[in-house]
Amino acid sequence: MNPGLVIGPVLQLTINFSVDVVIDFIKGKNTFNRKHHRLVDVRDVALAHIKALETPSAKGRYIIDAPIVTTEEIEKILREFFPDLCIAHENEEIDLNSMTYKVNVEKVKSLGIEFTPTETSLRDTVLSLKEKHLV
Repeated sequence: MNPGLVIGPVLQLTINFSVDVVIDFIKGKNTFNRKHHRLVDVRDVALAHIKALETPSAKGRYIIDAPIVTTEEIEKILREFFPDLCIAHENEEIDLNSMTYKVNVEKVKSLGIEFTPTETSLRDTVLSLKEKHLV
């Protein structure tokens, strides 16, 4: 399975790179120098692994990748759900050509995967971080 940045509820108290990107956003920093982001929910990644194990015909690599979102969209979603947090603005030194390639996710969808909406994934990421007192 080859996911993009993996977000969603965290189970552990250690922070991985993907969740650290979200933490930077909600702390008012945008250090991830990209215009376009590929975010996938950890629950979708886990489900894809389970489905691949349970499907006898499943073999090879499966790309797990939700639709591209822009930095502005991430900011808007986070501000909507968490107006009390200091959400970052777009980084002025952003790479405008970053991650604009297209990927085919039909293979993973053939396992019955329907991607969690980005809004839900971002909201649940921040809620779990707050619950664990990580932000």
